[in-house]
Amino acid sequence: MVHLTYLQSVSVYFVTAAIFLSIIAFYIFGHYLKRRSIRINPKKINHDLGSINGALLALLGLLLAFTFSMASARFDTRRQLIIEEANNIGTVFLRTEIYPDSIQKVLKTNLKEYVDARIAFSQGGVDVPKLVKNFLHADAVGKKLWTNVADYAKIDPTTTRTSEIIPALNDMIDITTTRRAAGESTIPDSIMYFLFALCISSAFLLGYDNKTKIDWIVIFGFAIMLSATVFTIIDLDRPRSGLINMDTPTQKLIELKGLFKE
Repeated sequence: MVHLTYLQSVSVYFVTAAIFLSIIAFYIFGHYLKRRSIRINPKKINHDLGSINGALLALLGLLLAFTFSMASARFDTRRQLIIEEANNIGTVFLRTEIYPDSIQKVLKTNLKEYVDARIAFSQGGVDVPKLVKNFLHADAVGKKLWTNVADYAKIDPTTTRTSEIIPALNDMIDITTTRRAAGESTIPDSIMYFLFALCISSAFLLGYDNKTKIDWIVIFGFAIMLSATVFTIIDLDRPRSGLINMDTPTQKLIELKGLFKE
């Protein structure tokens, strides 16, 4: 159900640090090759890579904007789905009130167990076995709720109850699959690897185009800003870990536990 690629399993801090150091290293390497080339053939000092660097930096900026937009859109979708699930569960809880006390008690007991399982799934982090266990547990409880309602509908002549709760219960169960798909939908690794390669290539060519001494303030500033942008993109794309997470939307699910207090 849940599969993490190599890139997704590596810490975002490690990836960011690797990008930061690689940018500096390749800039220095490019500058070293340029100085060496000038010593061997002084005529090469007039060669200008400004147009190439401009095009490469423009492509880098475009790809950064593209990947940031993808990550941001996915993050917003996941956040909205958690809030929607909380609303769906709340609707089911309210509609259990139209049932007799006997079946109402059973439905609320199972619904409370379902909420606990969904909260555990939402707070499972990147522990894949734990995520699978909690997802399957919630799925089993959801099916039990469906069976309870379906069985009662067969013996209850009042169709109003059935027509009210079944659509809400169906929405509550269906959104778990939607949330799982949204959680597994991330920026393709191929795009991220291309972004990393573009960052390094840009640093190398900028260093190779520099005919004077290295301005360390400029290169460190360039490396920091570029790696910070990459960090933000990756962090947005990993809602279960990092600084940007789903703790605030998940609080809406936790608040549902207050419905079951007597």
